[in-house]
Amino acid sequence: MSRTKFFERTAVGAALFLAVASGSCFAGGGPQVLPNFVSDRPLVKNPVPKDRVLHGSSSDPFEAANRAAWTFNYDYLDRYGLRPVAHSYVDYVPKPIVTGVHNFLSNIREVNNTVNNLAVAEFTDSAVSLGRFVVNSTIGLLGLFDVATHLGMEQKRMTFGTVLGKWGVNNGPYMQIPFVTMQTPRNIVGTLVDESYMPWSQIDWGWRIAYVALSVLDTRADLIAHEEMIDNSVDPYITSRDFYLQYVEGQVIGKEGIIEAQKAKDLEDQKNLDSYMDEIDE
Repeated sequence: MSRTKFFERTAVGAALFLAVASGSCFAGGGPQVLPNFVSDRPLVKNPVPKDRVLHGSSSDPFEAANRAAWTFNYDYLDRYGLRPVAHSYVDYVPKPIVTGVHNFLSNIREVNNTVNNLAVAEFTDSAVSLGRFVVNSTIGLLGLFDVATHLGMEQKRMTFGTVLGKWGVNNGPYMQIPFVTMQTPRNIVGTLVDESYMPWSQIDWGWRIAYVALSVLDTRADLIAHEEMIDNSVDPYITSRDFYLQYVEGQVIGKEGIIEAQKAKDLEDQKNLDSYMDEIDE
């Protein structure tokens, strides 16, 4: 067996272990007795209509199914899989290695940033993304070190899902998918497009699985800071859903746009709440 094949198979084995051990990629809570997939968390009556428009013109018409998938992902797969793995990764792996892995994964995405910024006529950002990829892939040793940021070249993140949003495509219905967690049709299409050309088209499935596993671990490690907010919320499903949709839409309309959208959403929610309270008083 060649040395290349040996390392490839080793990477695939490690990736599969992480994927099976992790399952979901969002926050979890404390220990809970298996095996019932019905959450023991009390249901909270939500006065906001299910068909209301969420961030990015999204909606949640499949809330019952989404909540079941959320309970599976949040209370079991993440709690007993990825959460302890992510905490161990952050607590015991040397910080320079954790940072290096994050930088390496981020550097690969600069190819997508270059193409997608061109697609929305952000020519300067596209040039910066290309420059970052060249600098970090060479001086930064394949992206392990983010030299470009130290040279004043800030990352200009742009996924094709965001491009579609800037082109006027709505998110579509919010979906909570077992093993995958939060998604919208727009982001699913965006991911498929982003992974359809180089370097993805030149990477075989073994290395791609390794990349996905490391990406899930890296993303979950970043979400540790948000665990307390989700764990302590009255309705973790609603909190995580709105947080996710707000973040996705923020990539499309920017910080100022999301502030205005939040004001409009809060006003609509207040009207719905007032109507609900009026019905109770009658």
